Formats: sequence, C-alpha cells, structure tokens
Amino acid sequence: MTVAINTAIKHEHRRYFGAPSCPNCGVLIVAAEASEYVGDGHIRHRWLCEDCDYDFRTVVKVSA
Repeated sequence: MTVAINTAIKHEHRRYFGAPSCPNCGVLIVAAEASEYVGDGHIRHRWLCEDCDYDFRTVVKVSA
C-alpha cells in the first residue's frame, strides 16, 4: 500500500490501522471525512484535524 500526502509534514507520520497523524499538529486522526475511488486502483481520502482544523488528502494504491 502506498500513501502520498500533498503537503510537507511537520510531524512524524504515524499510522494506526490506516489512519494518519495530522501533518500540522501530529494528532492521530481516526476517520477520513470523505473517500473516493479515483481510478486505476487509487483511493483518495480527505482528512480534517479536529484539533487544528488542518485539511489534507492522502492517496492509497490498492492492489488486487
């Protein structure tokens, strides 16, 4: 599985069951605000940090 984040990360990116930490403040985000299949096995997730209101996206490549 490959994850790409569209912003520079200020804090270590920790993953727990596929959930990232906020790149801005480092708080664990449990659930994505939205997810969409964008084709060719890629799924885009939109995340919103409840602590600092930082909005970011990740893309995951799912292999069959």
